[in-house]
Amino acid sequence: MDVYGVMPLPYPDELLYSVITRYHLRMNNSSPKWTFRELFGTDHVIPTLDLPSHLDNLSPRSQIMGITSDQWIDEHTLYSYYAPFLPQSRSRQLKQMMRSNDGSGIHTLVGITASSMERNSELHFCPSCYEEDIQRFGEPYWHRIHQAVGVMVCPEHRIVLHKITHPVSDRHGLTVLPIARHLFQSEPLVLPVPERTHLRLLEVAQDVQLLLSVGHSLHLYDSRDSLLHKLSEQGYLTPSNRIRQRELEMKLSSHYGKEMLEFLNCQTYGNDYSWLAMSTRKARRAVHPIRRLLLIRFLFGSFSSFLEQRNTSHFPFGKGPWPCLNKAADHYREPCITHLKITRCSDTGRPVGTFSCSCGFCYSRRGPDLTSEDRYRIGRIKAFGPVWKNQLTVYVDKGLSYRAAAEKLGVDTNTVIKYARLNPEHESFSNEVILSSASPLTIKKGTSKKKCNAHNARYIRVDWEKRDLELSWEVEEACNMMLSDRDRKPIRITYASIGKRIGKLALIEKHKDKLPITMAILSNRLETVDQFKIRRIGWVAEHMHDEFPIKRWKLIRKTGIRPGYSSAVSEALDFYSGQGLHNLNFADRVATQWLQ
Repeated sequence: MDVYGVMPLPYPDELLYSVITRYHLRMNNSSPKWTFRELFGTDHVIPTLDLPSHLDNLSPRSQIMGITSDQWIDEHTLYSYYAPFLPQSRSRQLKQMMRSNDGSGIHTLVGITASSMERNSELHFCPSCYEEDIQRFGEPYWHRIHQAVGVMVCPEHRIVLHKITHPVSDRHGLTVLPIARHLFQSEPLVLPVPERTHLRLLEVAQDVQLLLSVGHSLHLYDSRDSLLHKLSEQGYLTPSNRIRQRELEMKLSSHYGKEMLEFLNCQTYGNDYSWLAMSTRKARRAVHPIRRLLLIRFLFGSFSSFLEQRNTSHFPFGKGPWPCLNKAADHYREPCITHLKITRCSDTGRPVGTFSCSCGFCYSRRGPDLTSEDRYRIGRIKAFGPVWKNQLTVYVDKGLSYRAAAEKLGVDTNTVIKYARLNPEHESFSNEVILSSASPLTIKKGTSKKKCNAHNARYIRVDWEKRDLELSWEVEEACNMMLSDRDRKPIRITYASIGKRIGKLALIEKHKDKLPITMAILSNRLETVDQFKIRRIGWVAEHMHDEFPIKRWKLIRKTGIRPGYSSAVSEALDFYSGQGLHNLNFADRVATQWLQ
């Protein structure tokens, strides 16, 4: 009998392994080796469920049906499940290995061997699909979607899958799905679960089903930019593009539930090297597809929504260039700003964009921009620039009122008055106008000066010597508290950190020349970068008292010190990691530099 004529055509979403088992039954071969020799030209083949090899040998025997080796790989194996989340070079290499006669390194290449996620060693089926396949095709078969890791519910019938328990062949044989239920035994993959967990498992299965249908053409290994966009929208991203991992982990665990994550072996362990942390960082290693899909569904709602939005990058203020909003410039509202600086709002934590134009106009606003009109919104003007000031001079010289000038320049009337007074040419005029605006009567220049002087006389004179002395006590106390606080993470002693701690940052920054005692004390207490690193090392080592000896690499990681540190910092690391001692002599010796 001609081998080419009897190889069965694959059914919709049928696993290649299933096609081989059906061929084995039709040929009535007593040994699987005979079947492998007829299909692959050799009996040195191990039938693999997910990622088989030797497919170039199978291709000539199936080309009579119009099926190439690439079609077998894309449509009847789990290549489309794993390949989208691999680097393109590795996905190409994977396909080449599946076509070749050496498939020994396939699972190592994909990362399955080293992963905590195990392969499915048992064959799964849906009882409802089983009955429908017999009615529709006259025989049941193994569906590809049911064999994917993480799929526990049939996406079509929404019921829990079963696994066949008897009869089951070994890894060198072929496990057939019998045509009658009394010929085999099976049991459900999971016991009855809460409705919420069942719904989540169904959603995962539906995402995997879509992935299998389009995965062979996707490249999702480095999709961080798409994730950042959603992470920012939902508040998990800082303005400096750092991810709030702890908050993200808590919300994701709450969304899926501990029970479901345990079913899928996708628990989040709360460390810097968990699968969740690796999925949101720059692509350096592959993460298992089911874990990537869990994160995608959590952020986007579904895998299909992700595919629609995956080309959207994270730009809290849109892509540049941005419009100049200087009403005095001839390029008003034209996209000509190329310089954007993004900082973090200390009150809300939202990103703040500062836009600087070549005309000198500089403005800022809180983001992110939610609509196209937000691009033309000003939160605060930081600098007006010479173009704006020159136009103000032109309006004043023409005799335009301050209110009219303010309307034309897009600012408040008081702002126009302020900058007009700064111009010596308009000083006398502006003094008269300011006072006349407070009274309906016309006031002469001499009278206005006299009233201004009377007003200034009511100001309370600041006793800077007393303020300096009081402030110096606050600074010294704040420094001592920061150095002695063993419970909270150390903060470097700087002008900014001390000023914010005592609530006098603006006073310290703007009046340094009037606070000699305070500045002298603060200068003696300021920490260099190395001093702060050493103090931080001591603090971390103190909190690692349960570990003996302290490992240097772990101390470096927990301290957050980057390579390139000085010899003094290296000595501190050696002291705590080499001896594994937890006394604080070294740290105390360093701390005395600030206490003296």
